[in-house]
Amino acid sequence: MVPKRANRIEQIDYATVAKPHTPMYLIHKYWARKPHNVVSEYIENYTKEGDIVLDPFCGSGVTPIEAIKLGRKGVGVDLNPISTFVTRMTAVPADISKIKAAFEDIRGNCKEEIEGLYKTKCKKCGREASIICTHWENSNPVKIYYYCSTCNKKTDKKPDDGDLKLIKKTEKMEIPYWHPTTKLYYDGDGFLKKEKNESIPDLFTKRNLICLTILFENINKIKDDKIRDIFRFAFASMTHLASKLTPVRPTRPMSSFWAMHSYWVPPIFMESNVWNLFDSAVYGPQGIIEGKTDSKFQIKYYKEAKRFSDLNDGANILVKTHNALELNEIIPKDSVDYVFTDPPYGGAVQYFELSTLWASWLKIDLNYKDEVTINRQQNKDFNYYHKMLTAAFKQVYDVLKKGKYMTVTFHSTDIKVWTSIIKAIVLAGFDLEKIVYQPPARPSAKGLLQPYGSAVGDYYIRFRKPETIKSSKEESVSQERYERIVVEAAKRILAERGEPTIYQHILNGIIVELKQEGALLGGKSNPEEVMKKHLNKDFILSNVKDENEKVIGKKWWLKDVDSIAHLESIPLNERVETAIIDVLHSKVKSSFDDILQEIFINFPNALTPDTQDINGILDEYAEKTSDGKWILKPSVRVRESEHSKMIYLLGILGQKAGFDVWIGQREQSEAYNKVKLSSLINNKKTNFRFIPTINLDRVKQIDVLWLDEGRIKYEFEIENTTAITEAIVRGSNLERFFNKNSRKDEINSKELDNLFKMPKKDVEQKQNSLDVYL
Repeated sequence: MVPKRANRIEQIDYATVAKPHTPMYLIHKYWARKPHNVVSEYIENYTKEGDIVLDPFCGSGVTPIEAIKLGRKGVGVDLNPISTFVTRMTAVPADISKIKAAFEDIRGNCKEEIEGLYKTKCKKCGREASIICTHWENSNPVKIYYYCSTCNKKTDKKPDDGDLKLIKKTEKMEIPYWHPTTKLYYDGDGFLKKEKNESIPDLFTKRNLICLTILFENINKIKDDKIRDIFRFAFASMTHLASKLTPVRPTRPMSSFWAMHSYWVPPIFMESNVWNLFDSAVYGPQGIIEGKTDSKFQIKYYKEAKRFSDLNDGANILVKTHNALELNEIIPKDSVDYVFTDPPYGGAVQYFELSTLWASWLKIDLNYKDEVTINRQQNKDFNYYHKMLTAAFKQVYDVLKKGKYMTVTFHSTDIKVWTSIIKAIVLAGFDLEKIVYQPPARPSAKGLLQPYGSAVGDYYIRFRKPETIKSSKEESVSQERYERIVVEAAKRILAERGEPTIYQHILNGIIVELKQEGALLGGKSNPEEVMKKHLNKDFILSNVKDENEKVIGKKWWLKDVDSIAHLESIPLNERVETAIIDVLHSKVKSSFDDILQEIFINFPNALTPDTQDINGILDEYAEKTSDGKWILKPSVRVRESEHSKMIYLLGILGQKAGFDVWIGQREQSEAYNKVKLSSLINNKKTNFRFIPTINLDRVKQIDVLWLDEGRIKYEFEIENTTAITEAIVRGSNLERFFNKNSRKDEINSKELDNLFKMPKKDVEQKQNSLDVYL
């Protein structure tokens, strides 16, 4: 039984809309940082105050930081010391006045010296100006952007003779202070991501390398240890921006970023003014002053533990550089209340290689040998990755309390890695309970509509440590049975959705089905390989077209629809639309989470719709209030009022025509003209003759029925949304029970149409006049 607090989030999972990171998370770059508010909501709903929350692959520290913000105790573990450095520096409190004072000291000591290497002349007034950045192409400076204080203007020019002389001068200068000379190599083998660079100095122009050493020398003279570390943090945050790794962007020619997950130097790169970068790293919107002000406001209490036991003695956060394969060395068994983690994605991001740039400046050693990754230069293949990941999650299993939960979030386009992570966790002993797929914020047809091999977007997967150890049935699963489960699961998912479906949604359901059948670990192939094998036998690929009828991708569908016993007649998108409108009806105002909770409870795993689809339905039928909640649009309420009016009139007309009237079960609670629609049922003992029991429930949902001695004579469906399939399906339950030759009376459709358009005050009068007509 899922705890009440967990119930909401276990259904919504990543339904919460990701918000931009606050300033403390923007100080330093880190890869694949998860939205802080999403992580926070998971923690809040799976734990209570004082509980211990663990992230064994903590990265930039979002999990432990969000934990302590919520009054929990956070444990962040990572083998990468840059990860733990970023985590600690993001969260640690600091005296803003001391930061400002230290900055002024550094400014007085080296600003003039550094800026002297970025002087140029204004092409307009001829006065001295300051270079903002220089664009380089094929090792030559081709354009300079600068600021002229005389003209009070930023502009650009081609490098003149003075600029070229300054560059040549810096090329001949000695580097004045220590700088890293770290090779981008393991023992003899180059980094997988080193590209054409041999060492750290190769990543910088000579001018920027000189200025960085001047700046770093002055930072290291700060006497206060905590303030010095904060400035080392700020320095590290700008080193990649001062490198050649920064491409020139036509739309933003004076700023750049580390564009690739490698040491690739673009053919046209940007050399930025080091002092400007440092000033921004301190006083800018993503600088340490904004960041530390933010962390001080959000983190009300911070006391770092030296060891796990300190968490029971006043400390609330433990940040440890440690191997996840050896968690039992630092965390006791059965002592953690919740785990939220984002494990390494195979070899998609080479965290240690890329961290080398920062680590080399900070004089931090990296333990490449024990990194869990796929990297041929380290002789680490997929089998190594899977083995190490399994061992790590076995450690997580041991330290998590029985009956407690772990949420694993994952973003990768490699299905093989995706399934490896799930298998590794199940092998460790966890029960897989739920998978929620969240497409990327800006989905592309290329990604979402690939028929297989792609898992774009984010996955949030919930696991639970069982109360008792259960025996596994995995070993006895044959490949034949594994394939049969995959195919039948895919068929069932498509039948339940009732519409062609993208591979990601099918995969969600298949994984859950394999786990339930004890077959998740038994197959020698991935689900995608099985489905590909059964293409054109059990499945087909349905073209997806844009508004111009151009094929933009493919979705999976059933080859032989007629052979499916329980094919859902109403497409999933229409069922979701109806459910959303029902939620909006049930409350005066509905938050996005209210809506998503209802949707994700009723449409789990493979039936879970994309939040983009939900937003599209809301845009059509609802509008936002000033407090960000949703209400039905006035135009929709008018249509619904017309819906009730039509049912009311049809009920009255049916009575006057001498029929027994039935009003649909859902509409019976509605009213029109102060008359409850259920009161129009003039035979409370209506007996539906000739309708089999199996069809009766759907028949009773039909908006209006006119009956004669229990035989249905006329059926009316009034639709006020685009979801009409359900009405057609309900009507299909009657088709073979009508006697098409027995209709003696025809109701004039024009007369009815005019009646339905009348205002309330004219309805009664018109009803009387229709008596004669009927």
